[in-house]
Amino acid sequence: MALASSVFETLGTKLGYVASSALFLLFAAGLWSTKQAWHLASRYPLLGGEYGGAGKRGKAYLSHAAALFDQGYRQFKTATYRLTTPDGDHLIVPNCYLDELRRRPDNELDVLKAFEKTFENNHVRLFPSKEKTIIINNVVKVDLTRNLGRINPRLSDEVARTVASELAGCDGAEWTPVVLSGVLLRIVAVVSGNIFLGPELCREAEYMHCAVQFTVDLVAASAALKRWPAWLRSVAAATPLVPQVARVHEHRRRMKAFLRPVIEQRRMDMERRRKADDADAVPPPADDLFQWLMEKSAASGVTDAGDLTDMLLLVLLAAIHTTSLAVTNLFYDLAIRPEVVEELRGEIKSVLADSGGVMTTQALYDMKLVDSVMRESQRLTPPFIDAFRRYAMQPITLQNGDRIPKGTYIETANTAVLRDPSLYPSPDVFNPRRFSALREPDVPDPLGYKNREQYQYISVTKENMSFGFGRHACPGRYFAANEIKMILAQLLLQYDIRMPDGESERYQSIWSGVVIAPDPTKALLFRRVAA
Repeated sequence: MALASSVFETLGTKLGYVASSALFLLFAAGLWSTKQAWHLASRYPLLGGEYGGAGKRGKAYLSHAAALFDQGYRQFKTATYRLTTPDGDHLIVPNCYLDELRRRPDNELDVLKAFEKTFENNHVRLFPSKEKTIIINNVVKVDLTRNLGRINPRLSDEVARTVASELAGCDGAEWTPVVLSGVLLRIVAVVSGNIFLGPELCREAEYMHCAVQFTVDLVAASAALKRWPAWLRSVAAATPLVPQVARVHEHRRRMKAFLRPVIEQRRMDMERRRKADDADAVPPPADDLFQWLMEKSAASGVTDAGDLTDMLLLVLLAAIHTTSLAVTNLFYDLAIRPEVVEELRGEIKSVLADSGGVMTTQALYDMKLVDSVMRESQRLTPPFIDAFRRYAMQPITLQNGDRIPKGTYIETANTAVLRDPSLYPSPDVFNPRRFSALREPDVPDPLGYKNREQYQYISVTKENMSFGFGRHACPGRYFAANEIKMILAQLLLQYDIRMPDGESERYQSIWSGVVIAPDPTKALLFRRVAA
């Protein structure tokens, strides 16, 4: 209350009656949110009540959400309960309800509103509209995914070129320390950029800056805003009190300025191709995601450079950091397991020998141990503690009688499920062959899947929701899986890796709220593989 009083006093002095009236309306909205929480309280048990009031419970969520979700999973495994977050009370539903929930239409359970709340878009105001987001998803699902077989060789060439550039200092016989997180972030930004924006632009300094820093500052902005009372976040976002918001908008401005001449040139070329009698007389269209996005957007009447910038930034937000974090986790897992590195290297060499050294779609599929290790690493260190975040657009009654009130955010546990011994025997043990073995028909399947391919890295199931679940599962996971396999293969074929002297345990992850990230300050040792 002292903070609120101080802010009221300052704003009342400087902004006058209009601002004070606006704050009163925000406060009233906060009271309505509180009333909704009281409505929920009469229906579902509250987890974490021992921490005190809602503010203290929200702070507990930020500091040790994993422990709360683990406790909730044990205590309410097949029942719904309440958990207080910095955004208010959420309903945590058991994953046994997910087959029913995933069939609910978007006008009942909205994924975009939940996504926007995660990043405080009501206050940051950067994401494209729902209609434009649908265009993005369509481009990723249709144009990108269907063209993977054709673009895989180009992707592989870019991986080889970028890895060689980033690790040029490790080409000798001596072990060289590499702070891997930053290196992998740059590798993924360039490699992804080749396919997203084209080989001519993916190394441009302005693209690299915005592609990397936009997500960093957006995550920081949303985290900073969540430390404010919900009814004060709009005020905080508009002031220097949360400088990350201004930085995110500056990244958007710079990216828009970078893209504007690209958009203008491509639009001119599109018009020339439309009017040309001889298709060979004009340059072919760019072969990248941004071109596909421009074409699909134009067909829907979306031509504004700002809209196209926001759409590309959303793709970069979803793709670059998540992929680089996954590869970083992989190498933290492998650096303490040299025997697994040798097995992976052997499989990669064998598969490439059969494919003539080309990273074809079949070659990537045949790397089943690689795929298994990727999924096992993801199982132990997924990107999020929770999954299946949705917003109830209207009241929902489930088959068992549970009612989800309108205006409620729901989610389910992820890490607790991934370490459930009834689903994954010896769940705390890193088993590199856990999933490759389960893809074999003569191995008993504890989960009884209809298709053993559901144990692939790209698969989404109730038992692994790291890529989401249902029709809104990550549409770019096929591209991400190919990219990760290529980066992993290139690094393992070219370099030996190990932990620094004195380090024998895997580096600990950083847990903040529901986010799990590898420690970006840690180094591994690299040297060129002996000929």
